[in-house]
Amino acid sequence: MRPAVTVQMLHEKLLASASATAVLEELFGAPVVVRRMSCDPLALSPWERAQLGPTQDEPACHRRVTLLAAGKPVSEADIWYVPARLWPGMQAALTHTDTPFGAIVRPMQPTRETLATRFGAAGEPVALEHEALLRDQQGRPIALVAERYLPGCF
Repeated sequence: MRPAVTVQMLHEKLLASASATAVLEELFGAPVVVRRMSCDPLALSPWERAQLGPTQDEPACHRRVTLLAAGKPVSEADIWYVPARLWPGMQAALTHTDTPFGAIVRPMQPTRETLATRFGAAGEPVALEHEALLRDQQGRPIALVAERYLPGCF
């Protein structure tokens, strides 16, 4: 039997990992799938734009998902990414499949830098929030993620 997953355990593993998808798969012992959510594109704030650095030639796209592990929702995420910085075929997979972003870009071996963290208080609809920047092997930002981990799973 797997030990109970705590918010602190999740937080520590996210800080030490290059992939939230990989962390959830490890903690829940099951593949992670996404439920893509329809959404209006969210504009990047000036700070977020400075972190990701999209250009007119390399605009950012937005994807909103709910991640499910072992069949239950464990997090919601907004992902802004630069398709021109991804490998061929990755944009199509992001647009047309329910594969998690982390699984799609895993072959790129990105690094993950946590930019902000917030623990939710008891009774809040979020147990933990992480904002992170993913970079490719050349150090270029490829995605900015805002993850909200749901209470009741941890």
